[in-house]
Amino acid sequence: MSKNVSEVGKKFVEDYKNAVKLEKTYNETADERIKLHQVSSKIAFLYEKLRNSIDYKEDHLLRKTAIERILKRRLTTEKNELDVAKFLIYELIRARYLPNDKIPEKRIDEVKQIIEKYTLFINNFPEQNDEKSNSSDYLFDWTVGLAACEIEEKIAPYKREDTLIEFAKDVIEKKLKVPEKIINEKDKKNQIYIALLRNLTKSDVPLIRYRLFEMNYPEWFFAPSEELIMKMSENIFSIINDIEKQTNNPLSENFSRFVKKNLAYFTILEDVITRNAGNIDKIFVHHLHIEDAIKEACIKKYKEAKIKLKRAAIRSIVYIFITKVVLAIAMELPFDKYIIGHINYFALGVNIIFPPLLMLLVVVTIKVPSKKNTEAIVRGIKEMIYDDYHENPFIMKGILRNSSFFHRAFKFFYAFVFIGSFGIIIFILQRLNFNVMSIGLFLFFLSVVSYFGVRIRQSARELVVLKRKEGIVTFATDLFSIPILRMGQWFSTKLSNINVFAFVLDFIIEAPFKTFVEVFEEWINYIKEERDKIY
Repeated sequence: MSKNVSEVGKKFVEDYKNAVKLEKTYNETADERIKLHQVSSKIAFLYEKLRNSIDYKEDHLLRKTAIERILKRRLTTEKNELDVAKFLIYELIRARYLPNDKIPEKRIDEVKQIIEKYTLFINNFPEQNDEKSNSSDYLFDWTVGLAACEIEEKIAPYKREDTLIEFAKDVIEKKLKVPEKIINEKDKKNQIYIALLRNLTKSDVPLIRYRLFEMNYPEWFFAPSEELIMKMSENIFSIINDIEKQTNNPLSENFSRFVKKNLAYFTILEDVITRNAGNIDKIFVHHLHIEDAIKEACIKKYKEAKIKLKRAAIRSIVYIFITKVVLAIAMELPFDKYIIGHINYFALGVNIIFPPLLMLLVVVTIKVPSKKNTEAIVRGIKEMIYDDYHENPFIMKGILRNSSFFHRAFKFFYAFVFIGSFGIIIFILQRLNFNVMSIGLFLFFLSVVSYFGVRIRQSARELVVLKRKEGIVTFATDLFSIPILRMGQWFSTKLSNINVFAFVLDFIIEAPFKTFVEVFEEWINYIKEERDKIY
């Protein structure tokens, strides 16, 4: 490896190569492996496809989310931790979150130990008071979220992710300077870490909580004694408050915005190392080799981004179309027929067709990054691996305090724009003879679909490092679209738990369905045993 490459760069490359090898060989063992029948697996896999189509999640979070969902169901119905662990892994294999005939039997016992730890933890929580944040359901969900993350890490370690985040932390700390009067050094490092989790590895809230819990309480992960578990259980409110205080820091958005601007460098560098793990030393021996590898990775990453974008768009369109049709039948049709007295088929048709068409429009207008963008990525990555930054560090400043005059003035102006944006839309819909229910549903799906679209577009923007050209049109578009996007964000975050379709599947259909699959699996094994007796 070239002497010009910094020690930090060398360490990252070596650590990442080792992480890739470890992940590949983690489940390669001579131990007996778990093997389930393919027929039952197909049934369970189809169910998971249906389940995921009505509850949008990032692809890399689906397995962790499934573990969390299964844990909640089984911990409330079963007392035997071994059974919970065994059937949890069985369900994950059937749903193809884990490979069949690849997972060693010993993973069941390892998962059982984790479940025993969290069961003891939950059973010794102190009495709850009347505050909503300290309700028993909140504590249970919060803790099961941690357990799901630890179980997934035991089954499929986050080694590459850990290595990338450590390198990114070092780079961001060099590129971003924050005055002490704004935030102290410790909190700054924590906020950089959280921003990287949110944006670089796309961690959701439970996974961010788990990472902070892992960082703040390392003793939990090294065979903790019963005494330690009970002591931590007694301090659960303090633990939650500490972690939530970090995740809800008012400066977190400022750190996230800076991290987003640098995502492409880490994404492409990771891809270069992964694709060239066998001859990475040859690539890093000369800067021209590095440049060629980065350009090749950019081209491939742009193509992959388009495929991923298409897949995410299809899932979103299916989700939006299904929920919109159901809401139209359940709310709009009865309202028109029994309250208004007649059905406005034009409004009904617009409300059903417009949301998926809007999502489709968002997707087809996304452009692949330009050649100039690739050249900028090459320069940025070379600065990172050579530890030779040509630009001065970005200094975070000018943060408006909530009590400042300008902050209050901007909030007042923003409220005026908010009313104006929705007022214009409502006026147009009224002219088209939309009734109150039709207008409400139109605004709801306009805001939610717009927000979904921005999130999907962001996955393509993550490969862009060039600054967006600002103009009058861009400013005007942002000004009047932000209220709609904010409303969509509010619906997506605050009302994400109120998913009737997911509730019906999880609590009414899933439990008996999964029981049927387990019985079906046992029946197939019985038939095989009887057949073996004959032959």
